[in-house]
Amino acid sequence: MTTGTAPPLPAGLRRAATLAVLTACVFVVGTAEWVMVGLLPELSADLRRPLPTTGSLVTWYALVVTVAGPLVTVAMSRLPRRRALLILLGVFVVGNLAAALAGGFGALVVARMLTALTHSTAFAVTVVIATATAPASGRGRAIATVTAGWNLATVLGAPLGTWIGDLFGWRVTFWAITALAALVLCAVAVLVHPPASQETARPGSALRPRAVLVLAIIVVAQTGLFTTYTYIAPLLRQVSGFTGSEVTTLLALFGLGALCGNVLGGRLADRAPWAGLCALLAALAGVLAAFTLTGDVRWTAAVTVLVLGVITAALVPLLQDRALAAAPEAPTLVTAISASAFNLGVAGGSHLGGHALTTGLTLRDLPWLGALVAAGAVLLAVTTAHRSRTTP
Repeated sequence: MTTGTAPPLPAGLRRAATLAVLTACVFVVGTAEWVMVGLLPELSADLRRPLPTTGSLVTWYALVVTVAGPLVTVAMSRLPRRRALLILLGVFVVGNLAAALAGGFGALVVARMLTALTHSTAFAVTVVIATATAPASGRGRAIATVTAGWNLATVLGAPLGTWIGDLFGWRVTFWAITALAALVLCAVAVLVHPPASQETARPGSALRPRAVLVLAIIVVAQTGLFTTYTYIAPLLRQVSGFTGSEVTTLLALFGLGALCGNVLGGRLADRAPWAGLCALLAALAGVLAAFTLTGDVRWTAAVTVLVLGVITAALVPLLQDRALAAAPEAPTLVTAISASAFNLGVAGGSHLGGHALTTGLTLRDLPWLGALVAAGAVLLAVTTAHRSRTTP
């Protein structure tokens, strides 16, 4: 005799479905951030604003993520994680819908700021749900699976969004992100059912001196990177001579390098976190400096973009590992704060790059400017690593 109730999914399949949905969540949030870089030329032309002005969309988004991330995380820390994620995704859908319907530059800024409110906390909650639903022996793999959504956003989401914007207009890109986010929201409602307990955020634990030093490294490194990367699309077009469709391919190449870099960074985080971090930061400064010369030749520019993708992604697990090691008592909050630090660097880099362009420097000058900032991150990391070895 049969009943009308379907049998429950096996535990392994249920965990796999949960991880897949959480990965999709990180993917759509990451795509919404990264795609703006590729859309800047189209936005500048359609909205009739100078490139540095449209570049401020990256700056404003990152600033809101930086400020709102920890505040939203603390405010929602008492909510069950699933409910918090559903609320955040709902706001995310509304924000991207507003961007698609924006009547002008000011409305688009407001829409992007609304979307940015959800960024850090959504990422932090997905990571914590992933660890809560996985067995103790598989937590590292669960985190790696979910955060791979971020790399997929660079290798697939952002290039695809740029391609859609290049062919059909930037508004269609935001319509596509809205639709995908709505699907992810429904999937979370149906498939994600984490344990009922949640972490009690303790701000003091996430702001110990060693954690602050790691956060400072994140900010400075990201500032150096995004001084150049914010304007990578116009740089590749105007300096290297690539077409719009070719730039889309190069952004996918950057994302392919990022997928490889994620594996490299994870291994270094397990084996030699401080040495690996210092070496990768030095490589970042060196590659940015080299971009000043390699950007003039198409094939060397393409190779540089690939290597830059590897280094950029490899740094993420190392920096996240060092932040978590500095504040193990508050993983959700320190994850959100580190996301804010990443985006503070994005804001600083995009602002620095835009300011440089308005004061007489050219797109060709941005890589060496970013390299100088990244060199500061190397010095800070070496100093912090030394303190970590000499101080318990």
